[in-house]
Amino acid sequence: MHTIESSAIKAIDALSRRLRGTVMRPEDPRFSIGRRVWNAAIDRHPAALVVCDDAEDVALAIRIAADHGTAVTVRSGGHNVAGRSVADGALLIDLSRMRAVVVNERAKAAVVQGGALWHDVDLATARAGLATTGGLVSSTGVGGFTLGGGTGWLMRRHGLAIDNLLAAGVVLADGRFARASVTENAELFYGLRGGAGGLGIVTSFEFRLHPLRQVLAGLIVRPATEASDTLRTFRDFASTAPDEFCGVMVIAHAPPLPFLPASWYGEPVIISALCWCGEPDAGERALEPLQRFGSPLAAHIGPMPYVQWQHMLDGSAPAGRQQYWKNATCDVLSDEVISLLASAANDLPTRYSEIHLQHLGGAVAQVAEADTAFASRRAGFFVNLIGVTPWAEELPELRRRVRRLYDQLTPYALPGLLPNFSGQDDGGLTARLDAARAQRIGSLRQRYDPHGLFVSG
Repeated sequence: MHTIESSAIKAIDALSRRLRGTVMRPEDPRFSIGRRVWNAAIDRHPAALVVCDDAEDVALAIRIAADHGTAVTVRSGGHNVAGRSVADGALLIDLSRMRAVVVNERAKAAVVQGGALWHDVDLATARAGLATTGGLVSSTGVGGFTLGGGTGWLMRRHGLAIDNLLAAGVVLADGRFARASVTENAELFYGLRGGAGGLGIVTSFEFRLHPLRQVLAGLIVRPATEASDTLRTFRDFASTAPDEFCGVMVIAHAPPLPFLPASWYGEPVIISALCWCGEPDAGERALEPLQRFGSPLAAHIGPMPYVQWQHMLDGSAPAGRQQYWKNATCDVLSDEVISLLASAANDLPTRYSEIHLQHLGGAVAQVAEADTAFASRRAGFFVNLIGVTPWAEELPELRRRVRRLYDQLTPYALPGLLPNFSGQDDGGLTARLDAARAQRIGSLRQRYDPHGLFVSG
């Protein structure tokens, strides 16, 4: 058991007496499970888990932590691969009981509590025939995803999650409540949109919604021998693709998809995951170039409810596996990068590991750089090297091989990275920003958290 500082013990005692929610100490039998996050490679020991019932609980927890000089982290979904929601010796403010979503159909907006998952948002908005840009895995927390920028299937038509954020309710480091929007605490609002946290605890998000019930979406599976052709075709298509289109190329060992011949299960493949959120007939015509080349092993594309598509990748991202990721962004997808990625299709470190290639552009690039803290608007593509194993003893070798491929990609990559996909060894996220943006974020953190209460990137 890790030693807890006396000041933290006093804070925990005070919280135990006054919090309406639940305080779990290390000796609590629920603590050993409660401290875990999605990535099983993260093994950290907070001083206590502070499970808040509402925003007032959050404010109380912050005031008590500040009074005793005890650092805090905050967790909604706990999906960040670097485990930034938990730190040794800090109080973990857990928002998992705060998952309400209220949809205003007339205003086309939703108010979402800070502990909600994208599953909660997508189900609530789907009932009204509305949607907003959310995570590709439904168990992802709204909070961390949004504060890191928020890339998703609708981003090229409707912008990132932060571009659809109308306002945020924040508990500041001194326990005060603040509302942030373009007209209220505008500089704080800037930092919340893509600055990866560290400015307060967001207890509510207000999102703009868009009419959407169905998408034209699905998967095309090809053998890994066609990886180069698939990536080149995707690159060329993406350069002029309509904003209604968003695609992800996935290099993996074939999962047991029901429409794929069983003889291909576990074999190296490249999967084109395609989503069209515009008019269906136009989508059929637009997606034709991505379907008509090569020798697909299987194709399963058609109209489906958007909320169903939002849950399609859940099976590939269960909690409890050892994860090690690296992320790179590129202006263009060069032939050299395509060659590296295609070669890696036959050299993935484990059968669970994957490489994801996704494009940006569209509405993402149409927002002014100075409007938000998100630093990768002008990138054309990003690559996620996703190392996964169920076994901890495989992690060192997994890490070595993922790093080796990342080092090969680095000469072709931009200096920054996407906060949502930053890994355990990427260090402080602010250090990877350009000088002007880093100074602005640093000044905001000094203003809103002068004593370093929030453990952040």
